[in-house]
Amino acid sequence: MIVIKRGKEPNSLLKFRKENPDADYESDMPTDVLKDIREQMWEEQRCLCAYCMKKIEAPSVVRIEHCKPRHPQDEQEHDKKATLDFNAWRVLWKQPGARREARR
Repeated sequence: MIVIKRGKEPNSLLKFRKENPDADYESDMPTDVLKDIREQMWEEQRCLCAYCMKKIEAPSVVRIEHCKPRHPQDEQEHDKKATLDFNAWRVLWKQPGARREARR
């Protein structure tokens, strides 16, 4: 995994969180905000997958993964605010199984 230094989160994400304090990444994130996040993270990671470090051609072919568990320990409910923590996300290949194969 590469070291990633995040810049300031996209303004669209800041605005979304301010307007929706009870929002959740899994169910509430608007498409335009996700697009902004993917593009910024892809650029910050220099177009590289966080796990295999292979070049990712475009932000449209990435998926966002949380580096911190959304259900820590034995919690039944996840921390909604934690799911919107910009610094806890990484971009990876979107293809199913790509992460598994990259580690081989």
